[in-house]
Amino acid sequence: MSKLSFIGKVIIFSLVILALGSLSSLSVEWVRGVSIGEIYTGFKLPPLAPPGWIFGPTWIGLYVLLGIYCAKLTELKENRQLIYYCMYAQLMLNILWTVVFFTLNNFLLASGMILLMDGLVIALLFFDRRKVRIVLVPYLMWLLFASYLSIAVTILN
Repeated sequence: MSKLSFIGKVIIFSLVILALGSLSSLSVEWVRGVSIGEIYTGFKLPPLAPPGWIFGPTWIGLYVLLGIYCAKLTELKENRQLIYYCMYAQLMLNILWTVVFFTLNNFLLASGMILLMDGLVIALLFFDRRKVRIVLVPYLMWLLFASYLSIAVTILN
């Protein structure tokens, strides 16, 4: 193992991912002048839509899981390019999705982006044969639920 311990890597990756997600959310608030929570409650929401307060704690937990996965990526010896590409492409889409959905109000593009994220995470689960891929399952479950919400908001609004 490298000089930086695995726990150190998890902390660094989790903090970087959390910072990127937070900057994405804050950029919406800077541009729109209102919180994402206020924007969210202004939408016509589908059945099963959770209260706005649930998103923050959920994303913090998911970002830690992604941090664990990214830390384990540094130990990967084979099939690196495809797995790296899928992971970082879906992460960038995740960060951009917030801006596209909440700032640009381009619900159709955002729905397409989240479906692509779903596909990339499914590809990770398929191509990465290591046990660590299990940490992606809660993330995929949340993404699939978020896909439902995104598509429903697209249709309802």
